[in-house]
Amino acid sequence: MPDPAFTPPSAALVPPDEAPARKAGRPRRLTTSQVIQAAIAVGLEDLTMAKVAERLGVRVAVLYNYVKNREELVSLAARHAMAGQSFPEDEGQDWRAYARAYARAAYGLFRSDAQLLPLLISGKISPAAKLDNVERWLEVMTARGFTAERALWLLHAIDAIVMGSAVLASHAAAYADDYPAAVQDSIDARPRAELPLLNAHAGQVTACADPANWEAAIGMLLETAGK
Repeated sequence: MPDPAFTPPSAALVPPDEAPARKAGRPRRLTTSQVIQAAIAVGLEDLTMAKVAERLGVRVAVLYNYVKNREELVSLAARHAMAGQSFPEDEGQDWRAYARAYARAAYGLFRSDAQLLPLLISGKISPAAKLDNVERWLEVMTARGFTAERALWLLHAIDAIVMGSAVLASHAAAYADDYPAAVQDSIDARPRAELPLLNAHAGQVTACADPANWEAAIGMLLETAGK
């Protein structure tokens, strides 16, 4: 079994048409990291060993020298993607600025091509994938005067908003090109007397429904957490 140690996330995949020449019948040499990054590039939700093999320019059988099966590959790739989350650097910034940067990085991860969100919802990503990030969060927040308990609950609330916003963004993109307009059309389709408050505050309703405005909820959370 090859060494399973990861290479840095930036390690480039060798496109099939640029693979070095090799003798006939000899499998191309890979690293586990290359296989994992190919899986992430293909997308984890609909991943098949055949797709990964095609991207790497090898036979499917070659992949089983590096992982036991599809399930192990998905697990390793998900953990690798989450570990590679662009966590903000601790530069002594205000805790709110750090928390916002964390939220943006997490949102970008869940909206990335790796398709982690469906796997998370379906229970196919182990809690172990996030432990290093939680440890780092605690280091930063306790250094800024938070108790561990308060820091963990704040992280929990941020993650809930981020994941909920990512789900809404996926739903909105699939439902309509202009989701806020679709929400407004739904309101307009009902008699005004049935929805007097929604009609009175329609602008705010559609603004909240716009996936692009997801950070507003983070702002409200951080404002409250600071009191």
